[in-house]
Amino acid sequence: MGAIEHVQRADGDPRTFFGKIYGQEKNHPTPSIARMNLVLHGIEDFQIVREDTLRSPAFTDSSTGGLATFDCVIANPPFALKEWGREVWEADPWGRAAYGLPPDSYGDYAWVQHMVASMAARTGRMAVVLPQGALFRKAAEGAIRRQLLEKDLIETVIGLAPNIFYGTGLAPAVVVLRRKKPATRKGKVLVIDASSLFRKGRAQNYLDPEHVEQIVTGCMPSRTWRTGPRSSAWPRSRPRTGH
Repeated sequence: MGAIEHVQRADGDPRTFFGKIYGQEKNHPTPSIARMNLVLHGIEDFQIVREDTLRSPAFTDSSTGGLATFDCVIANPPFALKEWGREVWEADPWGRAAYGLPPDSYGDYAWVQHMVASMAARTGRMAVVLPQGALFRKAAEGAIRRQLLEKDLIETVIGLAPNIFYGTGLAPAVVVLRRKKPATRKGKVLVIDASSLFRKGRAQNYLDPEHVEQIVTGCMPSRTWRTGPRSSAWPRSRPRTGH
């Protein structure tokens, strides 16, 4: 819905999304709500299915024998999901554990690798919301992160404030990956500390449109870069604002 609203704000035609929106969700009634929202926003041609993404992906490509691939893949999966389907991934028919097998107690990098496998070969990019702990845990997850970095897939990491999502007070991060980075960003990772960008509420913090705008500005190609340790790249200044 955010992509559709973005197009509408730019005076675009949301009908450009016809036949190009695919979604999968295990929990009832989320798929029904998603279908209703799309219809109410003028989108009439889409595929939203109810199924377990990690155990039984719905969108496949018979011509390649793999997953269907997309230009843009986005997800806000459950944090640190336990019993996520590791037994399936030990011999995954879709080859999604290409960078390593995540532990049974943390499904975060199963989601990441499913999304990587769903990115189109040349134009694919993705954004996933993860708990910040997933950026630092070692063992199998550390090995997967290293593989993703060595393959130069990770483009941007955005650290957000805690308590901005219902159901968890954990601080999240948005991790952006791209199949083929622009030349100016090859071998680099942009890290943005946006943990101060929020409006404090009584029971929850809020990320307002002006905060989103500051974060997006920090990700723009015109941003000044400098090389940091281990061939990473860091912005010269971090977005900051009052609470």
